[in-house]
Amino acid sequence: MNKRILYIAGLCLSMTLLSGCKEYLEQAPLDAPATGQFFNNQTEMNAALNAVYKSAYWNTGNTAYQSMMDGWTDIALLRAVDLGEGNFDVYNAHPKNIWSLAYTTIQRANTMLDGMEVGKNNVPAATYNRLQAEARVLRVYAYFYLVIMFGDVPLITKPLLPTEFYTQARTPKADVIRFIYSELDAAAAALPWSPSDLGRMSKAVALGFKARTALFNKEYQVAADAAKQIIDGSGLGLNPNFGDLFTRAGQLTNAGKEIMYLILYSEADANAISYHPLGSISRAAGGQSGRFPQQRLVDMFEAKDGKRIDESAVYNPAKPSQNRDMRLKYTVSIPGDTIFMNLKTLVYDIYKNTTSFKNADGSWTTRTNADYDNAYGPAKSGVGLLHAKYTFTAEDAFTARVGFIQMRYAEILLMYAEAKIELNQLDDSVISALNQVRKRAGQPTVDAAIQNDQNKLRQLVRRERVAELAMEGFRWFDIRRWGIADIVMPQQVMGVAKDPANVPPIPTFKTSSVHDLNNIPVYTGSENLRYIRENRYWYPKLTLLPVPQSERDINPSLTQNEGW
Repeated sequence: MNKRILYIAGLCLSMTLLSGCKEYLEQAPLDAPATGQFFNNQTEMNAALNAVYKSAYWNTGNTAYQSMMDGWTDIALLRAVDLGEGNFDVYNAHPKNIWSLAYTTIQRANTMLDGMEVGKNNVPAATYNRLQAEARVLRVYAYFYLVIMFGDVPLITKPLLPTEFYTQARTPKADVIRFIYSELDAAAAALPWSPSDLGRMSKAVALGFKARTALFNKEYQVAADAAKQIIDGSGLGLNPNFGDLFTRAGQLTNAGKEIMYLILYSEADANAISYHPLGSISRAAGGQSGRFPQQRLVDMFEAKDGKRIDESAVYNPAKPSQNRDMRLKYTVSIPGDTIFMNLKTLVYDIYKNTTSFKNADGSWTTRTNADYDNAYGPAKSGVGLLHAKYTFTAEDAFTARVGFIQMRYAEILLMYAEAKIELNQLDDSVISALNQVRKRAGQPTVDAAIQNDQNKLRQLVRRERVAELAMEGFRWFDIRRWGIADIVMPQQVMGVAKDPANVPPIPTFKTSSVHDLNNIPVYTGSENLRYIRENRYWYPKLTLLPVPQSERDINPSLTQNEGW
């Protein structure tokens, strides 16, 4: 057996690295060389790189794994009780899946990076360096999730030999972070600012991952410097229409070049479809809503005057959709909203068994409303709210190809602003970054009275991260790095009013200075007026995920995180 096949087959003996190996070997004639000689030319290297990209789509039910992660936090929920509830153990499927998916990506990248050296002289140097750099960024993408979610993890940078399978120990987090920075710096030097195709790695994406890693690791100067390089050199901007970012048509156009990296579903592959919209779309519109927002998410959006709802003169709790930050309607659908989902326009309602549907000629018809009484719908299974983000795409929900965004320029601006605020470097560039994001949303620019107030700017940027990035997979990380998970997670899940004629009071945001700083609404006294779901819990061990027990069973060298 040649060395290349030995490496891949050997990796398949490890459960950690198994999940992609069988598929990889079965598909070798399609996306890996059929020769016995590693990767000898550009065609073979491209095929190997495509296999690495394919492995970086971490799928669960034809849905990107990251799309579920906000459902494990205080702003959203899944139909079934899941990680967000807090009571799970070392056998839970999610930590195991994330670990396995990440190491599959790492395995494929390692195989390519090792194997392509044989053909180095057969490929133009610039092309070779670009292909190598793309693979290195994809490998780092996997290590980012591993090191932030699990802490210390095995750092594997080459294909393993059979003798090495069961001896991989956990590398200290700090060492993995240093490796991430080094790899991204090297990759950024070899990549162009703009990728050759939407969905591929670029210099901007490499620096974006560096900024994100540093921010989440509280290395704020590193984060600010990396984000500033993108701001100054990439030529990227914001899409003038926020809602277009989350539709298939808007993504293909990519106005402003805001989308930097996304999971792309190609029409060339009949099986490349996303069920992300389907799993959130109204039951009345023919969807299978099983993921829902919480009321806390709705209440963290500002009113139109730029004030939090507890401080605004224009907010009306009886009409919560009106006079609000424009991003709310593209993030959450509230009863009474007119929505466009699964190629249908209707009035979203949970209070009556019928609702209004728009006909092709523009007239309206009253029909049965499945959101009212479907056992799995938003009223019976959720807390009365629906996700709007990614569901307004003009596609049949069963064949949708809207991609899941992994990185966009608005995040870069907010990371830059947050890092500079934490460093107390409060200059015009911070205000400019915040104002670019707020202006696109139609919100007032940063109040001059707070432009030199670190704590007020910290409060604002944390609110902006929710309004701008909700349901994009960041909240799980944010509540941990801000040290507020122990406050926001132990709660009963809250929803909309049970009776629209009996409007609950505006929640309080000032239970403590920490609540105020982090814009955390508290609903004490209004629980009986609202749709509610389970109580959630928090334990210190939940700061990190457990190392999957199945991995420790086959590798005695793997230690466990504290408390697990």
